[in-house]
Amino acid sequence: MNENHTVEWSTFPAPASLPEVAPCDWTEALNGPDIDNTQVIVLDCRRDESGALPTDTHAMTQKVSDALRSWSGQQRFDASTFLVLTRGAISVSADEAADPTGSAIWELVKSAQSENPGRIVLVDTDSLDKGLGDLFGLMAVRNMTVTAVASGEPQLAIRGATLFAPRRNGVGHAPDRATAVSAPSTEPSIVRMFRQAVADDRFADGLEFLLAAAQLRPAFDHYTEGIPKGIGLSGGTPHNSGGDTLPHVVLISTPAFLGGYIQYILLAAHLGGHRRVSVIPLSGYEPDEPLPASLDAAIDSIARTVLDTVGDDEFVLAGMSGGGNLAHATAARLLEQDNTRLRGLIIFDSFIAREANDRQMGTARDAVVDTEAMIPDLAGFTTERLTALACWLDLLLQLEYQPVECQALVIKCTKPSPTHNLNEWPIETWSTEQTVQTVDTEHVALCSTESHTTAQIVDQWLRQLSPTNG
Repeated sequence: MNENHTVEWSTFPAPASLPEVAPCDWTEALNGPDIDNTQVIVLDCRRDESGALPTDTHAMTQKVSDALRSWSGQQRFDASTFLVLTRGAISVSADEAADPTGSAIWELVKSAQSENPGRIVLVDTDSLDKGLGDLFGLMAVRNMTVTAVASGEPQLAIRGATLFAPRRNGVGHAPDRATAVSAPSTEPSIVRMFRQAVADDRFADGLEFLLAAAQLRPAFDHYTEGIPKGIGLSGGTPHNSGGDTLPHVVLISTPAFLGGYIQYILLAAHLGGHRRVSVIPLSGYEPDEPLPASLDAAIDSIARTVLDTVGDDEFVLAGMSGGGNLAHATAARLLEQDNTRLRGLIIFDSFIAREANDRQMGTARDAVVDTEAMIPDLAGFTTERLTALACWLDLLLQLEYQPVECQALVIKCTKPSPTHNLNEWPIETWSTEQTVQTVDTEHVALCSTESHTTAQIVDQWLRQLSPTNG
């Protein structure tokens, strides 16, 4: 670095709007199918094979150099952005000491940036998340990725919720510091009151309050304009409807997971880009989306969206937790209508008994709070999302269960969750012809840290379900 040019790390406000991009691990991008043009490829350099902060400077710089050379030399990556993620590689203040290995990575990547202007982004963070192989790590990396892309900065440091960019001798395009000062909270009173209810350990009371507010929102009693469409998720890439392997796996969103399709992104990635996968969002979580006026309208809306999504494909319905309950109800509705393309049902650790679902409320509370913190643009508290949450949780309590007459795969967990020990709950009957498999993990990990195991079980079952095209 030229010492005649002083680098000052200046704070700047978070971008007002965030693009819809999905981070893809470099190894998966390298070994997988062609990626979507909006994909951001992430090379996470924050840990070595043991999980510790890297100390072998030569090995790490060689790894980064090889990755950059391979990425820039392949035409299929021409439309992508390459993001290199480090921890503690630079110091943004006098009380920080830069990690030598991370600093060497930065110098190498800055050189590559000059050869690939606008295509390579450097992000240094203090986050201790586990990276793209873990659901909460995925959300953390995804949040950093969209923030970096939206900022337009080639080099970015993130410390907690504060963003920094380098300015040489005061030269740069940092916004006016006055605009970086946090504005007074303008959250709607409904959101503020629910936050207080959660803080006071009155989650159930907060849901009752939200349910009353939900009843004042526009509602539909039949399929109508404004109900969200299905989202392709083949290979774990949002809006990717590719993949030619059937049956089409259609995942129903979980009401308590405000991040929507993000919950299933790791599972879809491990199912592979060849498998056609889609997610069905629940209506009402975003502005201008109506809420269902009744349980019948809710299940009808999901069934109609499923059919619009799969077209002429044979398909299976699937869902995690409350999404599994809705998948079961939708399967029953489609079978009542004599649908012949529904091949089966997959239940990821869902429960039929009211007592079991009541005991899951702690997990629902944690999911709502954690996802808001990790992906605020997709799961931040808004009036729409919170009232939809209450509406759909109330609809779940109205479901009635009879075994559906199709093949079903029921995947259960063997370990207790932090909020309940439902791993000990007896096996329930979802179908007249069901297969039960277990994963040695707890509830949340089923589609996150153990998603590779879950995907293997699903893939094996799908292959025996459709031996000619599975």
